[in-house]
Amino acid sequence: NLSISEDDTKRLEKLKGVHLNEENIDYFFQLYSQLGAASRYQFLGNIFEGQEIPEMENKIPAVRGKMGGHTYYSFATEPENLLKIGYVLHRNKANVNMMPTYQRLIKKSRLKSVNEFIENGGYFPNSIVISIDAKNCHFDPANTQVATTISDVGILHLPKKYKSAYIIDGQHRLYGYSNSEYKNKNTIPVVAFINLSRDEQVQLFMQINENQKAVSK
Repeated sequence: NLSISEDDTKRLEKLKGVHLNEENIDYFFQLYSQLGAASRYQFLGNIFEGQEIPEMENKIPAVRGKMGGHTYYSFATEPENLLKIGYVLHRNKANVNMMPTYQRLIKKSRLKSVNEFIENGGYFPNSIVISIDAKNCHFDPANTQVATTISDVGILHLPKKYKSAYIIDGQHRLYGYSNSEYKNKNTIPVVAFINLSRDEQVQLFMQINENQKAVSK
């Protein structure tokens, strides 16, 4: 029940410190109850936001295209890479300074079933949808291109920073790999939009969830 003064906040900023208030701590305990050790990815993204991950391999073959007036990249990467740079904007008081947020908290039961599906050889061919900031990545077009298409191929340099990619769709599929040996043995398809605003992320999230229909068992 103590508040941090403006002077304390400035001292923290100079020290590059992070203040975990009651809402933050409650959120991470709640997240740990659902994800177990996998909750470390959200925690690391929260406390090391914007800091470089030195050992991460970030160069990846990709296709660059346009859709809905937006530039996007399509590629496949190991789940571990995306877990390191990714962040899920859960609807929670801990993320109130990042409004609007739009994701529900990951469900333990669903995560367990996804993990078991993966461990038994299952896979999801549909793409994880993310948004990344253009200043955190760049694209080197290949020397050989196909002249009859507006898409081009090349090497995408993913951001090597914590909390530099927002997971718009596919958090359960992605986190299903977090405690699996396959997080570095499988690759998952990804569609990465560039520079989506928070409102555009919400809109895309809503469009995906309103327009896709589950097949009855």
